[in-house]
Parts: sequence; structure tokens; C-alpha cells
Amino acid sequence: MNDSYHIYFKGEILFKNLSKDEFEFVWGKLYTSYINALNKELTYELISDNNIKEPNFHLEPSY
Repeated sequence: MNDSYHIYFKGEILFKNLSKDEFEFVWGKLYTSYINALNKELTYELISDNNIKEPNFHLEPSY
């Protein structure tokens, strides 16, 4: 299964088609780098192999 992740800030894409490992690294750095007020603007989306898009998430992912 080759899911990919997109990371957005204020609805604009920052990172596209990240692997799970890349996503976990980048999300951890971004999520902990912004102050709480900006965290609401930082979201991610999971794109699965079967072309189903998961909704944008505003909370820290559970691995």
C-alpha cells in the first residue's frame, strides 16, 4: 500500500505526495514549530492507493 500525504497551510499546499516516513518527519517538525494559533491553519490529507481521499485533519495524526 503506497498511501501519500499532502500538507497544507491556510489551504495552500506546502508538501505533496509524501510517503508515510516523510510525512511523519515533516509533520512533526512543522506541527511543533508553529504557535497554537497557527496550528489550526496547518492541515494534512491522506491519499490512499484506492484513490479515496481522506478529509483534511487539523489535529496531530495518530500513527
